Amino acid sequence: MFALLAVHYDDYIPGWNTVSEAIPYHVIVLMVEGTANYTINGVTHRVEAGDLLVIPKGTVRAGSNTEAPHRKYTVLFNLIDDANADAQYLLPSHFIRMKISNYEYVLKRFSCLFQEKWEGKPYHESICLGILIELLGIAKRVPVSPAVEPIKFYLARKIQLELQTHYRESIQISELAKLIGRSPNYTIAMFKKAMGMTPIEYVHQLRVQEASSLLLESTMSVTEISDYLGFYDTSHFNRVFKKMMKESPSAYIVNRKGC
Repeated sequence: MFALLAVHYDDYIPGWNTVSEAIPYHVIVLMVEGTANYTINGVTHRVEAGDLLVIPKGTVRAGSNTEAPHRKYTVLFNLIDDANADAQYLLPSHFIRMKISNYEYVLKRFSCLFQEKWEGKPYHESICLGILIELLGIAKRVPVSPAVEPIKFYLARKIQLELQTHYRESIQISELAKLIGRSPNYTIAMFKKAMGMTPIEYVHQLRVQEASSLLLESTMSVTEISDYLGFYDTSHFNRVFKKMMKESPSAYIVNRKGC
């Protein structure tokens, strides 16, 4: 099922800032008061009170205060049973930002989760797991912001699945447009509104995520990884990787392996 790693309540923390990195866990955030900036895969979102965020494992994320400190709950968790189909279904497949219509109820569930986690009373693990599953279910029930029509999210999801299958290949917007029966301009605008990034940015995200693993776990060179993932050339790969990860592929290897 799931392993609950941490539950935080940020209460007007001055100078709150998180570095840009591919996070090794899933995150759920409920903004309670004020605003904050979240940069997700290179796209900055100004998050305000009442927003619920679901950030999947592997997302390149950074965060900071805006004009003043804010209040929010943050839940970190991981999947510990890959064979559990129900748990897999509840996991987020992409970054989600939504307004919660039953905000007061959801706020109480986050508050209860925080209290149970940190008091550590008998059976709190089971209670915390139940609340986490409930919150994931709420996020899945409303998988799209009210500002995005369901048909647009459906079309964006269709493109997303296509890109996940062919992310190493050359991406042609005209082909994606043909896939959903819309114009290229509409396709780009619709996908960005639903997913928070353009189709090309999404492909770059998928490629950089795999590159991060290959750089540390394979014997492939930077040039070989660049070719394997479908970049124009090594310099293009370096630019895209550094934009998302805030460091070059070579620096990434050194900093993670401690060489």
